[in-house]
Amino acid sequence: MAKLGRPRKIGEDVDITEELLKIHTKYGSLTSENVLKEAKKKRHPLHPHFDWDDTEAANRWRVHQSNMMISQARITIADHEEKKVHAFVSVSKQGKREFVYTADALEDKQLLFQIFSQLQSRIENIQDQLESMHMLKGAVKSALKAAKEPISKQAEKLKKTG
Repeated sequence: MAKLGRPRKIGEDVDITEELLKIHTKYGSLTSENVLKEAKKKRHPLHPHFDWDDTEAANRWRVHQSNMMISQARITIADHEEKKVHAFVSVSKQGKREFVYTADALEDKQLLFQIFSQLQSRIENIQDQLESMHMLKGAVKSALKAAKEPISKQAEKLKKTG
């Protein structure tokens, strides 16, 4: 039984990008539905990249729904001005992803370090994506740099004290 996200090796490695481009060409657009339509064919190179066991797939879908529910939960922070924020943050504990109540995470320096490191990575991903589209310039570049500086400083401070 193949696990989602862990493709079985079959013959030679599959160039997923190439296969997705073929689907895009065939349908004129690339949608999840079109990818699934093609991958359902047992001989299609993307077929082994999906979980075809309905029980396992249904369970994984419910886990995904649970994650979505957790990520939509909000709490109100009232230190200065009231603001709604995520009630839970995703962190790694003993090598597993886990959701931690935001108020508890704010009290734990190791978790705070993880959160600030994740924020740093997100900004870097945005910078990389904009740069690849030749859009990382001017005010956008300055704004991202300005946003990243205090986050990086805080992460470094937490790393030293953690």
